[in-house]
Amino acid sequence: MSYNLVQTGGSSIVLGEGQYNKFVSAKRNKLFKITKVSDRHDEFKYLSIIREIEGYENHYSIPDEITFLIKPTDKFYIHLQKLVQHENIKIFGEPLKCFYINNAGDKELYDTIMDINDRKDFSFWGSYNDILEFSKKIMEGLSFLHQKKICHLDIKPENIMVNTLTREFRLIDFGFSSMEPFDDYVHKIRGTPGYFPKFFNIEEVAPWLPKIKAKDTYLVNGKIPFRQDRTLVYKIDSYCFGRTLHYLKYIYKKNKTYSCYNLEKGGGKQINNIISSLLENDPVKRLTLGECLSKYF
Repeated sequence: MSYNLVQTGGSSIVLGEGQYNKFVSAKRNKLFKITKVSDRHDEFKYLSIIREIEGYENHYSIPDEITFLIKPTDKFYIHLQKLVQHENIKIFGEPLKCFYINNAGDKELYDTIMDINDRKDFSFWGSYNDILEFSKKIMEGLSFLHQKKICHLDIKPENIMVNTLTREFRLIDFGFSSMEPFDDYVHKIRGTPGYFPKFFNIEEVAPWLPKIKAKDTYLVNGKIPFRQDRTLVYKIDSYCFGRTLHYLKYIYKKNKTYSCYNLEKGGGKQINNIISSLLENDPVKRLTLGECLSKYF
């Protein structure tokens, strides 16, 4: 990942060594994440459990447990404001918390999708087999997480990091995650519009995806299904990853030449089957990610 990396979201900033080493000690292969102190995302909840997963570093990028606090009067704070002054960052005006995270890759999955869409660059996603390999690795990582009774609950292209040199993929941002019996989640549902299995009537959300018709939040006997059967919470990860995979496959197919697409029908059919299984509208019938792995790989 770039020494001078700067990645931003509406509620966070991630810096490479060259952007934070003047203010705090640089750590080799560590990035620095900055969020609001009041941010409800708690990425530290299940760190000790995630670290019990063998080879967890190959699947997830999680924070170190050491945190720093910077105040609006600090030089680092002022540097951050100047660094992202032209972007829509909504974290300033209060103290910020900062922590080291593992170097997960050099691009978000979203950026690699935009490489295809905007520049017709297929250097990373060269075939359906590449997409199948990606699918398998992410489903493995989520399945290992589920075996520890943890759900990520915010799978989307911005939360999957890609190392374009080694073709490694890692999940990031466990701020929405919850652990069985999911008490904190079922009573306060959260998720990203466009990926979470509920339709949000927001014009700018996911125009490239079909309208969400999933029944996860429909009332059955007066209750939301996963409040009656909490194992259905695991299938929210299935749905979110299904939407993510649909996005990647849709952009890939739309931009590939017709002749190339014809040569790859076999792989495309397998991907379609995976997507259909993950985007089943009825959460009871929808496959878990472990079941999807067993069926298609």
